[in-house]
Amino acid sequence: MNNILFSSYVIWGVFPYVALTLFFVVPFIRMVYRPFGMSTRASGIFHGQGILGLAAHLLHWGIFLVFFGHLAGLIGGMLGWRSWVGAFFWLATLGGLVAIIGSVIALIRRTVVPEMRAMSQPDDYIVHLFLIAILGVAIYQALGDRIWGVSYTAAPWFASLWRLSPQPELMASAPLLSKVHILLAFAFAAYFPFTKLIHAWTLPVNYLVRPYQVLRTTAKKFQNGWVLGCWEFKGVTDKSYMTYLTAGVVGVLVVIAFVLPSPKGDGLVQAAHAATSVEPTGPDSSQAQKVLEGYPLYVSQCARCHGLQGHGDGPGANSPTFSVVPRNLAEGHFQFISTSNGVASDEDIRHAIVHGLTGSGMPGFAALSERQIDSLVRTVEQFWKDRPTPGETIEVPARPEPTVAMIKEGKELYAGMCAVCHGPTGAGDGVLTALRTDAAGRTVPTRNLRTEPLKGGSSETQLYYRIAAGLPRNKDEWLMPAYANLGPEKIWALITYLESEVFPQRRIAGR
Repeated sequence: MNNILFSSYVIWGVFPYVALTLFFVVPFIRMVYRPFGMSTRASGIFHGQGILGLAAHLLHWGIFLVFFGHLAGLIGGMLGWRSWVGAFFWLATLGGLVAIIGSVIALIRRTVVPEMRAMSQPDDYIVHLFLIAILGVAIYQALGDRIWGVSYTAAPWFASLWRLSPQPELMASAPLLSKVHILLAFAFAAYFPFTKLIHAWTLPVNYLVRPYQVLRTTAKKFQNGWVLGCWEFKGVTDKSYMTYLTAGVVGVLVVIAFVLPSPKGDGLVQAAHAATSVEPTGPDSSQAQKVLEGYPLYVSQCARCHGLQGHGDGPGANSPTFSVVPRNLAEGHFQFISTSNGVASDEDIRHAIVHGLTGSGMPGFAALSERQIDSLVRTVEQFWKDRPTPGETIEVPARPEPTVAMIKEGKELYAGMCAVCHGPTGAGDGVLTALRTDAAGRTVPTRNLRTEPLKGGSSETQLYYRIAAGLPRNKDEWLMPAYANLGPEKIWALITYLESEVFPQRRIAGR
């Protein structure tokens, strides 16, 4: 296992268990050995009671909305229910805004009021900073970057944790902000039982209708019930409330983990049939099985951008962080090809999945296994209903040693064929750049070869394919013409010129 895969396993396959163990176990240890430490250290007697009330209401009700929003997101992400994922967005965003305002108000009061500063402990500040960071990252992602639909990715991963069969590779494609948000949340869960917020574990079941003030007692006459170790089932004590709450939370998570379908379960098989034309029996049964395995994986890794049916209409499709809109997989207008007729081969689709499209917003999925990638390729193929037969793969001959004469010839070829779009210096400012549109009629800016990454990869093999195979717009038109007729010598001369004078620092080994 290489260092990247090992670190991914530790972060997404080990750390969550450490955090959740602390979150669930430490409260009971504290209740047994320090029962009167389960307190918020009330500050209502100090100046600013009205502000405290406002902050408390905003924070608590905001957290309620965030919790139920995430619950909807987990269920919707597992089942592929877009309406539930949408409910998650609205509930969690509204709750996050409300909660972060409440937390900021409470933090300001604690900082400004002298009596509050005097009685405050470090965790009083750290808790609010944690909440503000967690909520702030999520709100920025939702309203700023508008990267939506991450539930499709995070829900199957989270459920795999509760099945005790973690699949850290499912988080490989998650946006960076989502990863930061989730890791901060788990770090906060690990820190939670050591803070004043531990009082939440003693939340009574009659919280919404109880009196403002509740007296606690250890009198025997109120202790009817039974005890099992540190678990109490007595109905009235803090420890019994904690038992009920823990059982409820664990029960909900067990339902999510074992009742709802998993990436390998049967729950999404019907969705796979609806989204594809493959049947599980017959001459194509082997391919059908790969599609049925791949579609749940597609939902978790790809649907937030490409949509549940592959139409490029996922919840996050319109994020301003994307340089291009997600591909409509049902139309099959793949641009980065290696074939002679402009139709993407299985290997072209595989290359795009493994390496992603640099600078476009689509990540690579190298963390997935070969079997998983193969199942995704088969799923994408099934979305592409009227797929023509791919042509032969263009042969990439051995590259000759670069010479000054090759660079000169390549420069002349570039000026005659490429400068009209890419500009005389490769800056993407050619005279025809504004005329390029994709299959949906959207303007496609010409690549700035000097500063922008090459989406299809910068290895000499991929450069050869780009020049020889071109970039198809649809089955009959091209964004960039194919120049296979130049022959290997001239294509290598053009590549040598580009690498030596246009983007000398651009090459990426192994791509």
